[in-house]
Amino acid sequence: MIARRSFLMQAGVAVAAAVSGPTLVAQRANAQTPAAAGDPRDTFRLAVAGYTFNKFKLDQTLEMLKKVDVRYLCIKDFHLPLTSNEEEIAAFHAKCKSFNVTGYGVGPIYMGSEQQVNDAFAYAKRVGVKVLVGVPFKMDGKKRVSSPELLKLIHDKVQEYNIKYAIHNHGPDMPELFPTAESGIELIQNLDKRVGLCFDIGHQLRDGKDPVKAMVDFAERVHDIHIKNVTEATKQGRAIEMPRGAIDMPAFVRVLRQVKYSGMCSLEYEKDMNDPLLGVAESIGYFRGLMDATRT
Repeated sequence: MIARRSFLMQAGVAVAAAVSGPTLVAQRANAQTPAAAGDPRDTFRLAVAGYTFNKFKLDQTLEMLKKVDVRYLCIKDFHLPLTSNEEEIAAFHAKCKSFNVTGYGVGPIYMGSEQQVNDAFAYAKRVGVKVLVGVPFKMDGKKRVSSPELLKLIHDKVQEYNIKYAIHNHGPDMPELFPTAESGIELIQNLDKRVGLCFDIGHQLRDGKDPVKAMVDFAERVHDIHIKNVTEATKQGRAIEMPRGAIDMPAFVRVLRQVKYSGMCSLEYEKDMNDPLLGVAESIGYFRGLMDATRT
């Protein structure tokens, strides 16, 4: 009963915060709930993937993160271009810090050549992150397909830079470009273990695969997670608020604890992208409730 009550409280606070603005968020922060403060019993943290806010400028993005009290952001290049110099990167980090947000990783970055791989790793180093989410591809006619050749270079780069590389799976929409966790693991299993996955659980289900099973099977190679929910386990599955979809989210959070996952769980919310805040708040509140209810 206590866990359920706490779960509902967390979800309700997040949605109300999106509507009520910073006053309620400040009250929540002052209460120092485990999810807000970062409970030491948690090995993973809640974040947001920058793509969620691809219609918004950085200031607007940070304002929305403040409303839902999320402290970590995976940086997309439309907020911080790959050509950014050290001064521009310092200004970006300062702006994030003013909202109590840390940019923990970069990407996804599409890489179709050796030069683009080199540029992406140099960018990640300048930004000062330890996770680079990427999609290494080559062209097959007019289609992008997975590139084992670039993965060999990426293997060398993770050793040179000590930056984890996380391949983003794309589901049935791009069947030749890392559609599932399994397709990624097949190509990287003999590479440095710092070459791993940014595991998109929604695309995994849309390709007919079980995200919970994949998390168990490939835990040591999962370096980042895009959390979301989708309406059904088919290509027609579409993004939806996290409590309402077909993924067994309680089971997924429990397995994160079981395998002691220690990375970020970044919400990538792809519904209502012109006005995402309420859906983001509902999803964040629900996931926080699951974190609270499964914490021991």
